[in-house]
Amino acid sequence: HFWAVDSSLLRPSAMPKSKRNKVVALTKVKKRPKEEKDKLIEDIRESCEKFARVFLVSVENERNNFIQVVRKKLRPGKLVMAKNKVMQVALGTTPESECQDNLHKLAEMISGNCALLFTDQTPSEVESLFAEFRPSDFARSGAPAKETVILQKGVDAMAKLPHSIEAHLRQLGLPTILKEGKIHLLGDHTVCKAGEDLSADAAQVLKLLDLKHAEFVMTVEAHWQRGGAFKDCSALED
Repeated sequence: HFWAVDSSLLRPSAMPKSKRNKVVALTKVKKRPKEEKDKLIEDIRESCEKFARVFLVSVENERNNFIQVVRKKLRPGKLVMAKNKVMQVALGTTPESECQDNLHKLAEMISGNCALLFTDQTPSEVESLFAEFRPSDFARSGAPAKETVILQKGVDAMAKLPHSIEAHLRQLGLPTILKEGKIHLLGDHTVCKAGEDLSADAAQVLKLLDLKHAEFVMTVEAHWQRGGAFKDCSALED
């Protein structure tokens, strides 16, 4: 008997390509970080000349979607969020290196999570805009809890959640059991205590319960005006 043999089976199998010797075309290499940094520094210095005022603003519970809303509200003003060191170099931290008179005083105060706002608006206009826009979002792991949350024993605390999530709640450390299609909490459970940092599990539980504990807040720490007038606002806070 003669058997038909698929000719493709007789060909030597192709070896997988080695990625080690891959040649990268230099034309595809992205801009060097130094080029981007230099451009940003130049951009900040130009903004100092273009706008009448520069504000140093601290940001709590930063969220990209909220920052975008603020940017729109502040137009034609400009909000710059960059590495603190880059912003300091751009403004100048000494009377000799500052790009405008007295801006080194504002540069010295840059620390923590902050931004620079370049605008022609007055301090009262900027402060009222920040006071009006304080949306809340779900707190993230590591953030301090705004208040103590204790879930009561029984079915009420979990009434809004689908029964299919019960096993996940147990994984998050909640003493739960599924009875007759309802999630029962077997005892009182403290999710978090005010002022203490949230664990990853606690942050997830708060989100499942639709409790938004993170308030987005922007605060004016200092402002500078063309001509050199400088005001430290952080000392005025309660």
